[in-house]
Amino acid sequence: MNENELLRYSRHIFLDEIDLEGQEKLQHATVMVIGCGGLGNACIPILAGAGIGHLILCDHDMIDYSNLQRQFTFTAKDVQQSKVDVLTHYLLQRNENIKITAINSCIDTNLLAQYAPQSDVIVDCTDNSKTRHLINAAAVQYHIPLVSASVIQFSGQLAVFDHNQPHSPCYACMFPQLETEDKSCSQNGVFSALVHQIGAAQAAEVMKLIIGFGFSSIGKFVQFEGLNFSTYDLVLEKNPNCPVCRLH
Repeated sequence: MNENELLRYSRHIFLDEIDLEGQEKLQHATVMVIGCGGLGNACIPILAGAGIGHLILCDHDMIDYSNLQRQFTFTAKDVQQSKVDVLTHYLLQRNENIKITAINSCIDTNLLAQYAPQSDVIVDCTDNSKTRHLINAAAVQYHIPLVSASVIQFSGQLAVFDHNQPHSPCYACMFPQLETEDKSCSQNGVFSALVHQIGAAQAAEVMKLIIGFGFSSIGKFVQFEGLNFSTYDLVLEKNPNCPVCRLH
């Protein structure tokens, strides 16, 4: 780590739980983030600023005006441009020392097979049930920890799954079937402040997994209510008959 990096990351290095060793773990880590919308805009810049050495970002969407309410890395001049490309440019301006692989495409099994095994952690910032199940299946297959979250209206959810831990459930243990009707921000609205709170929580869980400090949310479903700023945890149990993780 050179002198500029020591200064850049000094506020993390000063923390006993992170220290120089933990910061170096972040710099040698690869994190795959799927979804560069609301949650991605909140989570990814924190990971980049913290010095994650390699970020693999995947999103097929284009920026539109409705995104600007909560996706703060984009501006009006970016409308109709690729989210992942604009976000990559923004991140590299903030931290030129990191590597970014930008994938301007829908996620599928082939992309997951290519990039998931390279990753130390996968972060699900998507907004539909089908994609979440696809990502979960890859995380289980390749034994990669998964940090998953969602936000709709004034409610946010966060969960961490790690098939390397024998007690950890997977996403399919919690939601064994595809939801027939996904709730989307475009149809139901979303509280912008809550998106950033949950995205920041995802980034925190990623760093805890990589460095190995604190208490991970593995095995918990954390619910956050933005109307009264209350949180509560639900304990998740591994389903012995889960159609996904019981096979691995």
